Parts: sequence; structure tokens; C-alpha cells
Amino acid sequence: MNTPEQTPLSNSPTQLLWAGCRVALAGLLHDLGKFAERARLEVPADKLELWKQLDCPHWDGRPSHIHAAYTTAAFFAIEAFLPRREALMATPYAGPDSPEADDSLINAAARHHKPETFLQWVIATADRLASGFERSEFDRYNQAAEGTATGKNHYQARLLSLFENLTPEGPRNPATADFCQPLAPLSPQALFPLRRSTYEPQADAAAQDEYRRLWQTFEQGLQQIPPSHRDNLPLWLDHFDGLWLACTHAIPAATAGGVRPDVSLYDHSKAVAALAVALWRWHEAHGRTDAESLAALRMRADWEEPKFLLIQGDFSGIQDFIFAEGGQTQRAAARILRGRSFQVALLSELAALAVLEALALPPTAQIVNAAGKFLIVAPNLPQAQQALEAVKRRLEDWFLTHTYGESSLQLAALPACSADFEPGRFTELVQRLFAQLERAKLARLGLCARTDSAILAADFPAGPCAFDGRRPAHTQVEGRPASLLAADQITLGRRLADPAYTRLLIARADADLWASAGVDPLRLEYFGYRIAFARAEEEAGRFGALAASGALLRCWDLHLPQAGDRPLFAGYARREINAYIPTTGDNEPVTLDELATRDEGIEALAVLKGDVDHLGAIFQRGIAPYTFARMAGLSRQMNAFFAIYLPWLCRSEYPDTYTVFAGGDDFFLIGPWYQTQSLARRMRQEFQRYVAGNASLTFSAGLVLAKPGFPIRQLAREAEARLEEAKDAGRDRFTSHGVPTPWTLVDKMHAFEEWLNEHARLEGFSTGFVYRLLRLAQMAGSERPEDAIWLPWLAYRVKRFVVDRLPQEQRDKAQAEIAGALRDYLDAGKLAARIAIANHLYRQRERKTR
Repeated sequence: MNTPEQTPLSNSPTQLLWAGCRVALAGLLHDLGKFAERARLEVPADKLELWKQLDCPHWDGRPSHIHAAYTTAAFFAIEAFLPRREALMATPYAGPDSPEADDSLINAAARHHKPETFLQWVIATADRLASGFERSEFDRYNQAAEGTATGKNHYQARLLSLFENLTPEGPRNPATADFCQPLAPLSPQALFPLRRSTYEPQADAAAQDEYRRLWQTFEQGLQQIPPSHRDNLPLWLDHFDGLWLACTHAIPAATAGGVRPDVSLYDHSKAVAALAVALWRWHEAHGRTDAESLAALRMRADWEEPKFLLIQGDFSGIQDFIFAEGGQTQRAAARILRGRSFQVALLSELAALAVLEALALPPTAQIVNAAGKFLIVAPNLPQAQQALEAVKRRLEDWFLTHTYGESSLQLAALPACSADFEPGRFTELVQRLFAQLERAKLARLGLCARTDSAILAADFPAGPCAFDGRRPAHTQVEGRPASLLAADQITLGRRLADPAYTRLLIARADADLWASAGVDPLRLEYFGYRIAFARAEEEAGRFGALAASGALLRCWDLHLPQAGDRPLFAGYARREINAYIPTTGDNEPVTLDELATRDEGIEALAVLKGDVDHLGAIFQRGIAPYTFARMAGLSRQMNAFFAIYLPWLCRSEYPDTYTVFAGGDDFFLIGPWYQTQSLARRMRQEFQRYVAGNASLTFSAGLVLAKPGFPIRQLAREAEARLEEAKDAGRDRFTSHGVPTPWTLVDKMHAFEEWLNEHARLEGFSTGFVYRLLRLAQMAGSERPEDAIWLPWLAYRVKRFVVDRLPQEQRDKAQAEIAGALRDYLDAGKLAARIAIANHLYRQRERKTR
């Protein structure tokens, strides 16, 4: 694709988009020098001295924030792997076709601590907004020497855990700083914090070596991005954003002035990029880019003007969409479930893309997208509002046509001014965002405002879909009538299970995706886009022609993590919307009936549903100082546990687990009845490790058991009810076998189960004896006075057992040991002891031959 011609911005959406990509790149890389300087990038001394004079502020004759000079140096160091100069040296920055521009992209990025031109002030203002700096606070920070609140310098300081001090009531005071993130590329293992006392470097040389290795990964990643995609700036920027995340997710953004280094360079720079584009677009549209406007930015004279539009999206009816009943769903349950779950995430991503395209915004304007929700930063302009209304109508029409209103995706837009991003007001802004989205949910599909008929036309010439039983059939799948939506769901379920198809292509509706080998397109258009799965590069190529024509909008890597420590970047942008499912040797999803056979004892499935406790309160009150970058970081990191680590945990240790959905702060899993209970305990242990042992951050879960063939929709309702029981009982609980139990007690009851298993083997506990323990557990948990006799009953039952089973000389000792252990376990667990007893009985039960 040739660089768009320099046409008036108001007349060319493509020009607006490309110009926004350049501003976004300047914002994204404004602190590139922090990465480079800590990695000790080799820079000629004379050039470095020159850039220190040009890019760095000076105080008392000394330059500060030396990283600004390294930003310029690093741009030149990686220039060979960036898009062509003519693509970057263009509007709004200086270039051959824009000689009137007052600055270059590199200068705008590097001089955010010493801004002079309007374009430099755009990046500098976005930098301050993302950090929540008040004016006097920033002035002090701008003069500050390197050094953090932990006593470490900018080489040795590691990113502190953002989770360590959060509580639903507010941040812990005084704050602790015992845990930090390992300085390593993004991978499942690199997500977990380590103790600073044993990990954080004590010397500059060792600290710089870690940064140097990370910089090498960054350079290698730049070379992995397909060169043909550099000619499509928005597409390339999406890939680069994925690499930037992989390499900077654990780099502390700020290390000067005694700050607490708990915001990553990625989250800070992504916020800067989004805010900078919106700010520049607002000023450009109003013709306010002159010296007077520059002065207003510098003096914050216009900070009450609502220049930003925060756009939220939220998928409603997720469970109704995924667990639709009817027809022959049970026969193809595994594939359809996986396809529907993926469709939810895909539709959310495509809705966000539709908003970005309608408003001519770069991919970096999308700050959050997890669990069917997204947040986009846009300029608050009348034409933006109008474009958003058109997107709303397009989404509503699609959902009405293809889901008949059972599901929908709401959009909500909230204007915001610069002052709203200051810590004193940002909490209120977040609360208004929550409220705005709740109001939008009450106006699903805009039905009250529509002038067309509220009765939707439906024609069934080929009968109903065999897979959902309700929608009209328009095609055939495996010899059965199917709706186009169900046909795509089956394709999705099949291709997601096939490791040969590693990429997902998003293209314009008129793109000829069938012309490429190794490509399997979906049948429907989604909001005006065509979607296709593609095989690996070696088989299907890099789609350079589609990229150059502008028809290829996104190309996403869907690989699940292949190793615990392997960086999650392979040349393409990633979206963590895939999930682990067990597959057969011919790459088909394992059926749910087969999963039910993969545990000893009874033949049954377990459905596990859970979510993080008090997350809304944590987002609204738990962070301080509350800034835009911290909010984005908290959302990204919470999602990463469920969307990155959980698939890896299932793949590596619980391979019979079927992930229906996992992301944001919740999960829904299906698996063999006993393994899934083990996975629930392991998840809780790993989540505590993930949040740096913070006992105020917990999740609750509910589990139900069912025989194969039980309707999935009913299982989902039951699991939701068990989860609600865990929440109602006080949260931080696990409901299993109908008993809401604190997680600490769940672990103790697992120890009870192991004790039962061992002593049943050694002592020969009869089934009748164990069944009587169920009744005793019920009595131990009862408040009825007559049940207080459970202890004498226990002593009697144990004595009967030892008299009947053991020689005289062994009875007294065995009676004391068995009765004492059972008394302790039953007294501690009460009703929860039934979990251990039931599990023991279920594992001993012999299966009937089918």
C-alpha cells in the first residue's frame, strides 16, 4: 500500500487513520529510551551529548531524564525494521509532503520532558494525563534525580506487583513492596511476581544484562514482523503493539523522584498513545494548533474542555448465546460450545474494530478488551458521535438478524476533560463509566427508538437449524440443515482444535480470501468484515498483497502458549481469545461424553464456574494514586491470569479440561469430575501466588457434577447457582457437593480425603462405615440440639469397626488414632467434610459396562 496522499484531513478517513498511527507511534515510543538506556544501547558519545542537549531538560547545569536522549538514539537504532521513512515522515509530522509541519515524529516522542512545539506538547500532555500528574507534582518530577521508593536506581528497580496492596475498601496503608515482576518477555511463567529480596539485582551490571537480553528479544521480534506488512501502517502498528507488550510488560515506567514503580512501561505508553491521538485529533478538528493553543496546553488553561470521548462496549447475553438449547446441540456439543465461546470474544473484537474504523482511530486507541468488554479513547467531536451512532445501528441490525435479539453488544460514550484524569477526579470518572455502561445495558438493541416493526421476519424454507433448533437453516453441515451462524460455530470449533491453523485474518467484506491457499473463511460477514483461518506462514504465506491493498485489516496469532517460558510473540499481533480444549489424534475436540470417562470411579462431568470477588469495588476504590495507566494495567493483568496462564496450566497439567470461556475476571470449565476439583484447588493456589499473596484478592467458584448427556444449559444454570451460594456465604469460597466452603477449609478437606483413602486401604474401611460418616458430618454441621450427640456416635462407630476388624492387641491404639483423626476432621469441616467423604465413595465405585 502506498502512503496515503496528503489530502485535507477532514476529507480523508484513510489519511486521518494513518496520521493517527504516526501520533500513536510517537506516544507509544516516547519512553523507548528508558528501555534502551537501561540496556546500555551503544551510542556514539558525540551524538549522545548532542541529543542530551536537545532532548533533555537541564537543572542547575545538569541534564535530567537522560532516557529522552536515548529515545532519539533508539529510534535510529531500530529504523531499519520500522515502516519506510515516507510512511512515518508525513502528516502531522514534518516530511517531504508536509513541509509546513512544526516537528518530526522523533522529536515529538523524545522531547516530552522539554516540549516546545505544539506536537511535542501533545505527547507531553498525554504523558502527564496517563500518569495523573498535577502541574506542581510534574514540575517536581521533571527536576528529580533517578531513584525509586524502594531505594533502587533505574537499572536495578523492578516493576512492583500492582496487586500486592489492593483491597476492596482502598489501598493497604502503609503499602508494602515485597514482590516484583521478573524482567522477562511475556510468557505464562513471567506473569508471576517474585520476592524482591531474592530476585531484584543488587548491582548495575547484572541489572543491565537482564535489560540487554530483553532488548535483543525486542530487536529479534521487530525482524519477525512480516516486511510486507510495513506498507500497511495500521496493520503493522497492531503487530508492533503485540511486540511492545511482550517486551515491556514488566519494565517499570517511572524510576525517578522516589516514585513507587508499579506501572509498567507498556501500560503507561499505551495510555499515552491513546490519549495523544484523541487530543491531537480534537485540536486538529477545531483548528487549534497555533501558539495560543500551545500556551493553553502548557498552562492547563483548557483542561476543563471535554476533548475526550471514552467509548465502552459490552456483550450482553453471553450465557444465552453460548448455551443455546434445542435441536441437536448435544450431538456436536464440544465443537459448538468452543465455537460459540470464541464467537463472543471475536464479536467483541470486531465491534471494537468497527468503532476504530468508523472514527479513523489506530489499534492502540483500544485500551481494554477482555471478557466481552472494551474501552476506546476517541476525540469528543460531533462527527465522532455521529459515526458512533452509525456503528451502533450496524451492530444492532446484525444481532437482530442473526440472533433475533437474544444477544447484543452495547456501546456507551462518555465525554471527559483533561482534569478528569487527575487522581483527585479519576475515581469519579471511573464511577461515571460504570454507571454509563449500566444505563446502556437497559436500552439493548435500541428497540424503543426503532421505527421499523418490532416483530422480526423469519422464513424457514429449509426448516430450522438442526444445531440450535430455532434459527432458519440456510446451508448444510455434515448432512444436516444449519443456520450460517451455527455453520460458522462448527467451523470455529474445528479449526481452533487444529494446530495447523495458527492465524486469524480480518479483512474487508470485498476481500477475496478464497484466492489464497491454506485459508478457510467463515461463511457470514461480521459487521461488514470477512473472517478466515490461515495456516502457518510456511504454507499460506504472509498475505503481503492483501496487506498492501489495504483489504487485510488485522492478522492475529492464535497460538496457545507452547512453553511456560517462551515469549508470546511470533511476528503477528496476538489476541488472547483462544482457549485450551482437549483434542483427539485427528485434531477434533474430545466429546463431553468421552471426558466423563477420564477419571476413576463414577462416570461424570464437572462444571466449574467462578469469578473474582469485589472486582468492581477494587476498580472504583482499591487503587491509589488512581491513574488511567494503572486502571489499564489492572484490567490487563487480571485478564492475563485467566486468558494466558489458565490455558497453559490446563494444557500442561490438566489436559482433559474443556475451557468454555476464561478471561477478564471469570471462567467456565468442563472436565472429568475429580480432575476438575483438583484444578479448582490449584487455580486458587496459583491465583494467590499471582496476586503476591494478597488475601484481600480472592475468587469464588461453584462446581456441579452431572452424568454425560445432561443438558449443558441446565448445567450452566446450576453452576451459576452454586457460584452465587459461594458469594452469599461470604465470598472466597468454593461450593462443591452443595456445600459453600472457605478455600482454606477446602484444602483441609482434601487432606481428609487423602487420609480416608489411605486408611481405607490399610484398615479396610467398609462402604457402610464410610456412608455413616456422611451422616455424622451432617450432624456435626447441624444446629439442632439432638445432633450434638455426633461425637458419642462417632466413638461408638469406630469402636464397632475396630472390634469387628482388628485383633485385640491392635484395637485400643487404632481406636484412639482413627477416632481422634475423624473427630478433628469432622469438627473442622462439619458439612464440608461431606466433600471428602463423597469424593472417596465416588472414586471407589465400580463403573457399569455400557
